[in-house]
Amino acid sequence: MKLFACGLSMLLLLSWESYIFTNVVYRAPVNCSDQDSEPHQCRFWAMVAPCLPESVVMSHLVNGSSSLKILGAYNYNGWGLAYYNNTEPKVLRGKLSADVDPTFDLAAQELAKSGARVGVGHVRMATSGATDIPNPHPFMRYKGGKWWAFGHNGDLPKNSLRELIGPEYLEQNPPTVGDNWSDPHVVDSDLYMLHVLKCTEQNGWNVTLGIAKAVKDITTKTYGTMNFFLTDGATVWGFRMGNTLYYYYNESSTGYSVIASQPPTSDTKDWTALTDYNLILLTANNPPIIIDNVTTITESTEQLLGDLNADRQIDIRDIAIASLAFGSYPNHPRWNIQADVYQDSKIDIRDIARIAKNFGKTGP
Repeated sequence: MKLFACGLSMLLLLSWESYIFTNVVYRAPVNCSDQDSEPHQCRFWAMVAPCLPESVVMSHLVNGSSSLKILGAYNYNGWGLAYYNNTEPKVLRGKLSADVDPTFDLAAQELAKSGARVGVGHVRMATSGATDIPNPHPFMRYKGGKWWAFGHNGDLPKNSLRELIGPEYLEQNPPTVGDNWSDPHVVDSDLYMLHVLKCTEQNGWNVTLGIAKAVKDITTKTYGTMNFFLTDGATVWGFRMGNTLYYYYNESSTGYSVIASQPPTSDTKDWTALTDYNLILLTANNPPIIIDNVTTITESTEQLLGDLNADRQIDIRDIAIASLAFGSYPNHPRWNIQADVYQDSKIDIRDIARIAKNFGKTGP
């Protein structure tokens, strides 16, 4: 460890500015089309910030012209909100539609005033499973030492998902709704979340690789609408496939990023539309990271884990980037999500070791 610490100290003497790289794809904002007003199985919203801005959250959830409350009139099978102050989430749910349930306004105020880092919301138009219940979105599962929250906007065949997951994993992880996985009350989104988490677990809890595997599995076997958000309380992952999804990044002192099925306010000019197969990663105080087509993440990508500056080679530049971020975590001033190779919301010896293991490798 002394040798390692010495090495870090030497690397910190390098000119970091020449190595810092942010893997962000920027697109020109586009006008929201009429497709936003068409029914498409639920709506969701997710925001990340050092501290959620109260007025913005209330605008997105309650006061905006297309807030979740307003959208509840068309997505009337209940609402669900969750926020993370630390690692344990607070979840609030309702059975009535958000537009007529006064409890929704109170829950939105609680979330907005929470000072949390991550907040998510969902209004449901049920296409699968039980309907006469509080909205089960966001689905919550504790796996890999974390609480995960998942919301889905779409529809997938439950039989295909059960086959992909397999009986053993299903047995180990009971359904959120229903007595067993064959129960007709089971919601397809619960199975979808479980398959994403299974694939993530199989990939050493690297969420991006897990999502890539899950998406490829599902699109190879069946077809459906697959938009979702997933969060561990530090990062939000958003995926678009089949329905609209937008993002907004605020670079001001509040430094928040947000995704939504449709822009929640009438001012839509700074919202950017994602396209099918896009995966977006949101963290506090960082621009969004967008992977144009998550299905292109292949075994060769796995072999190049640690290519932090995306130059298709792993060298001293990548070690330098990781060393600068060593010991950091979300909201830390030196936090750099690119260096979080294991995607466990901390930069530690495991990340450095993975980069070192692949040192010298190059890609096509």
